[in-house]
Amino acid sequence: MRSNFEKIFGSKEGFRVFRAPGRVNLIGEHTDYHYGFVLPISINKFFYFYLKRNTENKFRVFSENFNDYFEFDYSDLIFNKEKPWVNYLMGVINEIRKIKGEIPYFDAYLYGEIPMGAGLSSSAAYEVSVAYGISEYFNLNIEKKEIAKLSQRAENNFVGAPCGIMDQFIATFGRENTALLIDTLTLDYEHIPFDIKSKELRLAVVDTKVKHSIAGEGYSTRRREGEEALKMLQKHLNINSLRELDEKAFELSQEILPSPLKERVAHVYNENKRVLNFVNDLKNNKWENLPKYMLDSHLSLKNLYEVTCEELDFLVEKALEYGAFASRMTGGGFGGSTINLVPETIIEEWIGKITTSYEKKFGFKPDILILETSNGVREV
Repeated sequence: MRSNFEKIFGSKEGFRVFRAPGRVNLIGEHTDYHYGFVLPISINKFFYFYLKRNTENKFRVFSENFNDYFEFDYSDLIFNKEKPWVNYLMGVINEIRKIKGEIPYFDAYLYGEIPMGAGLSSSAAYEVSVAYGISEYFNLNIEKKEIAKLSQRAENNFVGAPCGIMDQFIATFGRENTALLIDTLTLDYEHIPFDIKSKELRLAVVDTKVKHSIAGEGYSTRRREGEEALKMLQKHLNINSLRELDEKAFELSQEILPSPLKERVAHVYNENKRVLNFVNDLKNNKWENLPKYMLDSHLSLKNLYEVTCEELDFLVEKALEYGAFASRMTGGGFGGSTINLVPETIIEEWIGKITTSYEKKFGFKPDILILETSNGVREV
């Protein structure tokens, strides 16, 4: 990458490198944009952002993943349909400009090793590495919470994907051997011990290779349905989000809401409870309770929120049949990946069985990643 940087931009002296991790969500799916609780972990797959100031009066950018070059200045900060990969960078620059004014022009080299469309949050890792890198390189002193928030705004406002705050938050605050409990209403967070090696488990992510885009119709529809349900409930309840439903208010929601809105609300209400129970049992070393929470979460996403697909359901069923400790879909759904905790003693055999049965059923192999937890954004 150093030599590529020199070939493209003429010099490799003085550039700095920043990286942010992808993530897997242990539990707490489709709750973050309802100001609920989530429990992601950061993984050892990263997005890298190479940065060096230039005197060209334009931003010059190369993406290794797309083998594509682009340059623009402040007058060009508009959504680019032809080169979607550049919009995340532009969105972050645009958000930083709003709070810190215009920054100097720079050369940037982008490389991501997080599979795109696999539900591992490659886009948030991209945004956070860029936001943090720009802040550090130009001494802007943007606080880490603001790094996460402006990265989310870039994806919401510029890219046009209505994501919640979870992905950007875990990319910023992740820590090795921990999960991050995030209260997406207050943005309070807590690092929860999550040392799977001590339990002789491995973290396996199985990518269906059914690609989804979070900006796609399914995700937007689910978010809209939640907002519609909230508006109907606000005629009867003094609440600002679905997160605020207590047991009595939840029971009312099930009486007055039509389908599918009442099912969507049921998922959000129960998923928030599952996250808190999961965390409580982690803290008390009651790992034996975790598989049920994860399976209940998956079945709720399948039956109430309707964001799984045949491939995801098949993988969860087979994962457990072949001996996984726990399994569920992770990410936005409509494709993407499952997260699996698998005993070390059977991991190779388990991978073989999953691969064979999936190929037999769907005609192609899934991608299987054996991952570890990692730290959040930092300079390399």
